[in-house]
Amino acid sequence: MSGAAKKGPGNLKLLKDAFFITTGGTVMFAGHQIYKGNEKFYKEYVMPFFHLFDAETSHKMAVKAAKYKLVPKSKITTHPVLASRVFDRDFPSPVGLAAGFDKDGEAKNEWAYVKPLQIRRSRVAMVASYGKLFAIGGYDGIVQLTTVESYEPDKDEWKSLQPMCAHEGGVGVGILPIDLDS
Repeated sequence: MSGAAKKGPGNLKLLKDAFFITTGGTVMFAGHQIYKGNEKFYKEYVMPFFHLFDAETSHKMAVKAAKYKLVPKSKITTHPVLASRVFDRDFPSPVGLAAGFDKDGEAKNEWAYVKPLQIRRSRVAMVASYGKLFAIGGYDGIVQLTTVESYEPDKDEWKSLQPMCAHEGGVGVGILPIDLDS
């Protein structure tokens, strides 16, 4: 009987070792590609991997990755004109809040309570600008809302603003860096 045809516990151990070495090497390679910001690897391998799971599981994995700092900081630099100051904190770019990504504050472990909105809603678009927080649109469980509210941290209160003219569902918010004094 040749060496290749032998069966026994030694071959099973070699197979297990090969599996662990291959898996470890794959994980190391993937981690290196993600750390280096390889967009092609991200689009062709990382995203398809996350699409194998249902949305809630993928979401939980993303929060855990952020919590344990498994995703590197972006290497993209922003122009100084985009800087914002919100609640006495400086940010290098405009601040936009995606309500609900890390609703339990796991990744940052930092939350502060403020007064509730005047109108209870879900699916609301949030953005911070000019030292205020703005809540735009949303859904109250019955209708899509056109309401807009601004939060003033000095007074800890929400103020109703001019509503949107229409809201068909799904609100996105952006900030344009303009000088209101000129």
